[in-house]
Amino acid sequence: MPILERSNPLPLYYQLKEVLKQQIQAGHLAPHTAIPSEPELVAQYHVSRATVRQALTELVHEGLLYRQHGRGTFVCEPRVQQRVASELTSFSEELRRRGLKPGGMLFVSELVRGSQQVREQLRLSDEEQVVRLERLRTANDEPVAYEVNYLPYPRSANLYQRAKEAGDGSLYHLMSTEGLVPYMVEHAFKGDLPSKREAELLRIKESECGMRSACTTFDETGAPIAFTEAFYPSDRFEYRLTLRVTK
Repeated sequence: MPILERSNPLPLYYQLKEVLKQQIQAGHLAPHTAIPSEPELVAQYHVSRATVRQALTELVHEGLLYRQHGRGTFVCEPRVQQRVASELTSFSEELRRRGLKPGGMLFVSELVRGSQQVREQLRLSDEEQVVRLERLRTANDEPVAYEVNYLPYPRSANLYQRAKEAGDGSLYHLMSTEGLVPYMVEHAFKGDLPSKREAELLRIKESECGMRSACTTFDETGAPIAFTEAFYPSDRFEYRLTLRVTK
């Protein structure tokens, strides 16, 4: 068992937090496993209860632990991390990088006029239509995102015929095979509550806040080739932003 060092300039609560975090990330504490109680941690690491409580509280805030009143503190399911950097990767690729199996289901594939926002994002006239795909994304068979994708028609006519392939695969890959090659993405995010349908599909409560995104994908010429609206449960997904300083 790791020993906390009192000569270490780092506070004891921080050292304890890092020890528990390493055990979680190494898989020694499986998702939904109860961690030792506060008195047990006090005895194991020879620290005060206040130190233990602060360490656990920070791990809860970081999304690694969750509390259930009257039952204890448990390990969260690992979050899917979507990195935002200079490299454009698909959702499926990010899952594989984290050792998770991407999957999903296609609920709807239809040709529609699209809302005003959709037409504006895809730069379409009022007469032009879009291919609308409604999908549930999964990681290791657990739902992690609800997506609605809009693709300009008739540029996506062939893809519309192959829509079923996007159910449990990468839409970006499928788009690329049909000449709609993603080059740049613009994302917008906000905190929000799920709709009734989103809550049912993601197996969460309607009162559980999550992250809603709107994403426009462009090809190398700057033409929009996809617009996506998505909802992610807050306990299963996070974005990491990498910024480079330029002089």
